[in-house]
Amino acid sequence: RHLLEIWVSEITFGESFVPLEIEEQIYSPVYGNIAVRDSRGCCSGFTASFTKILFITHLVAFIALTIFLGVQASSHPNPTYKPFAHFIPLASSVILSIIAACFWTILAVTNPAKAIKTSLWTAPVSALGCDVVILLVGDGEALGIGVLIVVIAIAAALYSCWATGPRLQHAAAVLSTSVNGAHLPFSASCLVLFVVLAAFGYMAFWTVAISCISAAEGHFMDFHIVYVAALLVSISWTMQVLRYFVYVAVARLAHAALAHGVRMPGGAVEAFCGTMSGPAFGDICMGAVLVPVIAAVRSFARAINALSGGNDEFLFSCCQGCCLSVSEKLMGRVNRWGFVHVGARGKAFCVASRDVWSLFVLRGMAKLVDSDLTGSFCFLSAVTGGTLASLVAGSWALAMDRDRKELALPISFYSFLIGYYMCRMMIAWPQACVAAYHVAYAENPQNPHLGTLIPDHLRELQALAAD
Repeated sequence: RHLLEIWVSEITFGESFVPLEIEEQIYSPVYGNIAVRDSRGCCSGFTASFTKILFITHLVAFIALTIFLGVQASSHPNPTYKPFAHFIPLASSVILSIIAACFWTILAVTNPAKAIKTSLWTAPVSALGCDVVILLVGDGEALGIGVLIVVIAIAAALYSCWATGPRLQHAAAVLSTSVNGAHLPFSASCLVLFVVLAAFGYMAFWTVAISCISAAEGHFMDFHIVYVAALLVSISWTMQVLRYFVYVAVARLAHAALAHGVRMPGGAVEAFCGTMSGPAFGDICMGAVLVPVIAAVRSFARAINALSGGNDEFLFSCCQGCCLSVSEKLMGRVNRWGFVHVGARGKAFCVASRDVWSLFVLRGMAKLVDSDLTGSFCFLSAVTGGTLASLVAGSWALAMDRDRKELALPISFYSFLIGYYMCRMMIAWPQACVAAYHVAYAENPQNPHLGTLIPDHLRELQALAAD
């Protein structure tokens, strides 16, 4: 059996800590305690290393592209470009996004129930406010995007009406219990802020690069669509990597406290440095690509299921069954809960995802974790941060350059991405605690540190299904 050496800070002799060995195992009602296999899989090491090298290469290419665009903007400037009207709004959206991200994280840690309720109504309201700015641009493209935003805002409002009652109470209770039970040290907050500073540095380069595309002319700028596409891919991947880096490091700390009631040896510094320098970083780079794709497929399957309803037509039934089947299989192989075992047990991401989901199925928790409102809270809070940044930046661009109102549309879009990804990264802290709580319970439902929140909610879900 794999043995984990954990330093217990409460048991000291002089100034030295006493090491304890704790067996890594899960509890089975039939077989008792079962040892947990810690494995990286046969080819996962190569895949993670390749993805890690690819990510670092992408960062080097991003810096080179930023320098190239800066040189082009300096040597072939666009006379119609106004930095105060076009660059400053993007730069201000970075600052506003950090403030919004800190607000949501602090609110989630201090008052989980209020945080979830606030996100449910602020997301659709702020989306409609952002929609007003986009419609003021006045062209056909803005009109189409505006109509789409209205539809999304209505869907978010309907979801907010649905996400009430026992679901909301359970999500708030789990969020509060997991964050408090994780006993994260103060150094963890400092290291999360260090990651925020790293994200700020990246965003500074990114805003310069995306602004230089509009500020430059010349032959090389005929490929501006390619540059924009490359920068959009870069910000998506980089911010997802930073998000799951925080997720894995915090989950590593939270899992030790929730599953064993002890603090991890080395504390937050060891958790963050080990995640950055170890093989887990390659798994994070790979998972940052796969998890959003699987989440999109899952959301599409749910949308098809909601639209089809009780329709028995062959086309609807086939599409619904196919989408649900594919999404279920993908969820069992790639999911964000697997990141808990990536950090806590050093498993490869795909192996960890499969093992964790198998535990959820074994405990009858698959539906519970899949419908948990914590993920929706993180998404809606990030949408709120993005729409607020878009609202401020778009209004600024419209007010400062009335002759080129069409530029307010891309500025609003880029500002939304900045706000969304910054909030998503910061809010990964409490989300990781919730994931560690669910995984710790799945490993051992008899764990005295976890209380009765999950079994009570499972009984509520079973009662609703029976009705």
